[in-house]
Amino acid sequence: MSIEVKMPLFRKQSEKGKKRQERQEYLAQDNPEPTFDLSACEISQIPSGVFARCKILQKEALLLHDNWLGSISGGKFSDLITLRVLDVHNNEIKVLPEDIGTLVNLQVLNLEGNKLKKIPETIGDLRSLQTLNVKKNKISHLPGTLCELPCLRLLDISDNEVTSLPQRLCYIRTLETLVLDASRMKYPDKEICKKGTEDTMKFLCSVTGLEYQPPSNFLLNILEPPKPVASSWSSNSLKAYQEEAKMMKSLEQYQDVMDKKREDRTALEKMMREEQEVQAIMAAKVMSQKQNLVDAIAKDQERILDGLNQLSEKKGVEREKMFGALKEVEKSADELLVHLLDMTEKAKKTEELLDELEQERSVKDGLFEVRWEEFQTLRKQEVLRAMKWSLQDDEGMERLRQEYTIDKDNQNKRNLEQETLIAGDQVESCLYHREVHQKVVMETLAEQEQLQKQAFEVLLVAKDAKSNRINSQIRLIEEQLMQLTLVEQERKDARAEMELNLIAEKRIALSAMLSQLLEERDMRQVEIRKRLSEMEECREMGQTDYWLVQYQRLMDKKPQRLIDSENALEVEVVKILRKSGADDYLPVFARHKITIETIIQLTEDDLKQIGVHEVGLRKSILLYTEEMRVENKLGGITPTVETPAKEVVTSAEEPSTSTQAEPSAPDNPAAGAMFQRQRSIIARGMNSECSICLERESQVIFLNCGHICSCVMCCGPLTLCPLCRAPIVQKIKLSQPTT
Repeated sequence: MSIEVKMPLFRKQSEKGKKRQERQEYLAQDNPEPTFDLSACEISQIPSGVFARCKILQKEALLLHDNWLGSISGGKFSDLITLRVLDVHNNEIKVLPEDIGTLVNLQVLNLEGNKLKKIPETIGDLRSLQTLNVKKNKISHLPGTLCELPCLRLLDISDNEVTSLPQRLCYIRTLETLVLDASRMKYPDKEICKKGTEDTMKFLCSVTGLEYQPPSNFLLNILEPPKPVASSWSSNSLKAYQEEAKMMKSLEQYQDVMDKKREDRTALEKMMREEQEVQAIMAAKVMSQKQNLVDAIAKDQERILDGLNQLSEKKGVEREKMFGALKEVEKSADELLVHLLDMTEKAKKTEELLDELEQERSVKDGLFEVRWEEFQTLRKQEVLRAMKWSLQDDEGMERLRQEYTIDKDNQNKRNLEQETLIAGDQVESCLYHREVHQKVVMETLAEQEQLQKQAFEVLLVAKDAKSNRINSQIRLIEEQLMQLTLVEQERKDARAEMELNLIAEKRIALSAMLSQLLEERDMRQVEIRKRLSEMEECREMGQTDYWLVQYQRLMDKKPQRLIDSENALEVEVVKILRKSGADDYLPVFARHKITIETIIQLTEDDLKQIGVHEVGLRKSILLYTEEMRVENKLGGITPTVETPAKEVVTSAEEPSTSTQAEPSAPDNPAAGAMFQRQRSIIARGMNSECSICLERESQVIFLNCGHICSCVMCCGPLTLCPLCRAPIVQKIKLSQPTT
């Protein structure tokens, strides 16, 4: 029974396998049995000297199964001339050596469970081979020399890729058992192969024209004859007895030699144990000395670590003081990113809603045009009928008028003849002045139409929510990049590499977002120009005062009720929302009738219940509310309860100068110091000077690094960033003054 060995990924002989190999080699050396067993020893190649020992010890069976062998070449095959059994199943042998044919006495060859793809032609030289097992390999073709084996009794080629048998296989007259995959066979037919070895051999014999005879007729020639049994005392038996006595004497001598070897081995083991005890005592002494040395080194290290800990604590306190404000700046940058993402998501939803409304308006305009055409058709028919009746009434009047006209013409002819000479010059002068006046009026109308178009374009850009959102986000990112640039300069002085990497990642993220927003702004401008061109085509169809009508329609786009409710909000509430970037929530605060007294008392949960779902917007509103409360408390200002609608409209039309304000000072003194430091860092970042001329303010953003460290005058010849030495891909001037 074979032992299945699990092949590990990284093959290395285990201690157990090594011990088994040594034991089996020892048994083969001392055991007179004709078997050399090295199975299940986890070896990847045959140990050197195995073939030579098989020759010296006259071994007849070599067992190498259940190992990791890739080949069976471990020496000269001529040394295995006495071998009758070679078992190498369950290995990884891919190729059989060509000189395997030298094993002329081999009777059993077991190659099951390997990776063979072919059988060498020299297999036909194994004249004594009786059993050939190549099961579970990758063989697709049987060599022709296989049919020259005169003693083959069993051939197992199952679980391979063989689909046809050679016709000359029938010449192996001793073949009793043929094992193959009948379902895969093409020649002979699988139906014949399923019937068994006898039917298959009969078919091959009929094809080659050979008479079939059972294998039992030929097996007597290859089986060994039985040994003769002595029935009486004779000279032959006496001779055999003498030979047996000699053999017994030689066996006794061999046994004496083996006993002596065992005594020598026992003495050698005793001496080795004594040496091991001495080495153990020496190792214990060395270990004690080593432990003492380790303890001394550990004490020195503890003293050094105590000194380093004290020094690191001092530096840690200073580092915490220096990095406290910088962490707040990082936190504000994270909140800004979250705020921008929320605003982007909300703006996308708003744009989708506006697109749907625009499509609905287009459909309604189409229906209105159809209705208007129908109305004009009906109106035209009514006018035609009225004109018909009017023409009938006017016929009588026309006759009277013609009589009157004839008399009048006669009188006028007489008068004209008298006045022709006097009034000729005056008529020419009037016509000339009328023509000049008409030209001036046309030029005035064209100029007014152009002004109306420009006013509509300005209003459309101002009213476009997406453009406003993109511009506000660009301003926010510019301010944050300026702050991060100064923070990075501060941290470079402090040599804080890890924090610099974090700031660089945030700066790169802000730079990428800025590039994306600039692309969106350009795309939005292209869309607006495309819409204006489409409107220009509609204007050319002949509508009067087209741009003035579109301007008024854009002004009236928001419902009057919503405009009135927004105008009812107090000025302080509107300022807080505009500073926080929450202009879109003006209708929500108007619907809930939020006053300045109410907004001061609101919490984050209250804002969430009202409908402000963006975390960044809620924190920004609370921040500016707290700032408003502190200013009113310090300055003695009481918030107004009622404000005229006119003032609210005026404040709402004023553009916001900043979308991000400075945080208010907290009441805690320690936090107040940190707050003042943060304010100083932000102030220096917003008014940072040019790193080249050191005179003007930095007003240019370098992409892709995102640094703001140069003015407009000095950035022209630059190709590398002065701070990080990164290549400059694009230079962008700030969209607003950095004051």
